Amino acid sequence: MRRRAIRATILSALAVLTAVTMQSSQATPRAHTVFQNPGPGGFASDNVSYIGSIPTGAGVSGRVVTVDGQRRFYLSSAHSLTIYDINDPSLPIPMGALPIYNWENEDMAVSKDGDTTILTEFTDTFYLHVIDTSNPHAPVLKGSIVMDGSHTAECADVPCHFLFASNGKTYDIRDRSNPKALPRAQWWSTMVHAGGAHALHQDGAGYWIADETPLVMFRADNPLHPHRITSGNVTLNTAYQHNNIRPGAAHYTPRRAGDHRKALRPGEMLMTEGETNFSPSCGGGSGAFSTWSMVGWDKGRPMKQLHVLRPVNGSYDATGDPAVNALGCSGHWFKVRGDSPGIYADDYLVAGAWYEHGTRFLAVDKTTAQIKQVGYFQPVRGSASSAYWVPGTNYVYVVDYQRGVDILKFHPWDAPPTVAETNRSWMAKLHTVDTLSQQERFWCGQAMRHPTG
Repeated sequence: MRRRAIRATILSALAVLTAVTMQSSQATPRAHTVFQNPGPGGFASDNVSYIGSIPTGAGVSGRVVTVDGQRRFYLSSAHSLTIYDINDPSLPIPMGALPIYNWENEDMAVSKDGDTTILTEFTDTFYLHVIDTSNPHAPVLKGSIVMDGSHTAECADVPCHFLFASNGKTYDIRDRSNPKALPRAQWWSTMVHAGGAHALHQDGAGYWIADETPLVMFRADNPLHPHRITSGNVTLNTAYQHNNIRPGAAHYTPRRAGDHRKALRPGEMLMTEGETNFSPSCGGGSGAFSTWSMVGWDKGRPMKQLHVLRPVNGSYDATGDPAVNALGCSGHWFKVRGDSPGIYADDYLVAGAWYEHGTRFLAVDKTTAQIKQVGYFQPVRGSASSAYWVPGTNYVYVVDYQRGVDILKFHPWDAPPTVAETNRSWMAKLHTVDTLSQQERFWCGQAMRHPTG
């Protein structure tokens, strides 16, 4: 009875918190699109359910970590770090929070044991914050340091004693209260002969990929002695390379000599995302999601681009109202699901955040790397920053700059939307004036009234 009473109390509290954003499950279907009421505003394809939202204000990034059987969601918002128990992903339960100004920590890092959380934030100065989260109910800021131009940082080893940062430096945080950069000769970028990167990703086989051009792949079993494996000139015709994922990497085995089959094997595909932030219209160079063949990467063979997905272009109306993209026609952070149930057994399922274009679900053929759009969630007011699959479930947590966190459920047995419906969904916000668009219109109007010459 007590557990039921606690659950009822939590449900009541969440109902109050999310009252402004919850949708009726009885929304009337229209063709293959479910139109939801104007409260939160928006719509989803038939195979995506909107569960609810955590209205935290400006959400930026998150991590899903399982600690001693408990699944947790670490959320970085502009004003705090909050940790949730998400064993039931439809019912996130707040565990603890640390109030801390934190803009913009767009790829937070959490150690595998959940004890250490890394935040990077910048306005005109870049900072690194080391948070002790060994007690998830009472996170504690242990130490901070000014960083030179580092946008992101990742734990370089399991206990998170060292960090690889996007500015090319390696940081020693063994003394949590006194984080420090190592001498230049010991930086990861120096040792693998690379420049900086927007972000670094460690795949399931333990290899690191630094998303620069050319892309650099390296190994760092000892974070103080990383060594370069290979590189590839990944060019997306976009503003800059954003992030990369190599699905199936843990199951990779080298091909035998003479094996020239075209079908890709696990670990032979790379998925990449480019970003074109603050570029309002969708042009030929806008935020591309792309797949690449990495066949023979361990033998020095170059990568080959296989398929590219770009957003559908919009326009401005006669009144000068912004079209769609306040933050840019661009993809942002995406995640790949390891297991693909339902009708997607032969695909990798991708959940990706596309700023004002919402959350996009993609199915990527495991052997051909062809990309299909198979679902979407498009709020009218929102700018999606990152999307995270909850492991072992069909749930996705979307961290949004305007909405906080949206909780979605993907239905892998349901038919996907048609190509025509998906194409229309990219422009569903066309001429809609949301919060960011109002600000954009105001400042454009000011510039027109008070030109600087």
